Amino acid sequence: MNLPDEQMAALSDWLLGGMDYRKARLLLKKEFGVATSDAALSRFYSEVCSAALLARRQRAVSTAEEIAGEAAKHPGKFDQATIDAIKQKAFELSISPQSSSKDVKALFSLVLKSRDQELSEKQLLLDLDKFQFDAAKAALAALPDLKQIAGDKGMDDAARLQAVRKRLFGDVPA
Repeated sequence: MNLPDEQMAALSDWLLGGMDYRKARLLLKKEFGVATSDAALSRFYSEVCSAALLARRQRAVSTAEEIAGEAAKHPGKFDQATIDAIKQKAFELSISPQSSSKDVKALFSLVLKSRDQELSEKQLLLDLDKFQFDAAKAALAALPDLKQIAGDKGMDDAARLQAVRKRLFGDVPA
């Protein structure tokens, strides 16, 4: 607890990163010339690291709640930056031992909804391409008839349009 702030921050990062006390003791001696015990490291973890971990978790939960609230206000309206932020927070919460499963589930469900939206958009584009391809095929097949209809002087423009629609699409209600 008598370390300078920079060294306390480094030790806190080491311990929060999963380093065990033995390795932390050796690294403290090597890097800062400080000898300590497991009991002192345990007290340090309880007083400094636990508070830092709780603050980190609270920030993650708060951010997750803000994102979820925005997503709820505008369902289906995710931009890529928002999706990336949601993925990052979901990952952070998923590896945090103190995270609630409810928070993790909420964020991952948002990620899955955004993926479903992307897939739906891609399917819509594929359907549009198929429709355009089929329409082009039908137009090519009907080209001789369409030329004949276009050249028919006995029909006005409305009648020609109706005849073209009938040739391309069959009998459709007006």
